[in-house]
Amino acid sequence: MYPLRPSPLPDLDVVFRPTRRDIDPTTGKPTAHALWDCHEWQPYGECWLWCGRQNVEVTWIGPVRSSGMHASLYACRACLYELDQRVLEANIRWDARTAR
Repeated sequence: MYPLRPSPLPDLDVVFRPTRRDIDPTTGKPTAHALWDCHEWQPYGECWLWCGRQNVEVTWIGPVRSSGMHASLYACRACLYELDQRVLEANIRWDARTAR
């Protein structure tokens, strides 16, 4: 077992709050593009995003480049959900600006 780093998240047991686009309103089931359905999850890994937890279920979200070096970026469900919501909000703001 690896020790856990203190989490910057308010609660380690994050409750996922599906957005309207994740749930089909007629069936109540996740849509085809729901967050938890569109990634291949590895059973054990280290989250490179906000929580920094180890030995959690993670998925590869892409390459990262920092100071001229490259690495694979992995995230747990809670951090990926937060990232997804931030990207969604940024796109909504961008759409609102361009619609004016």
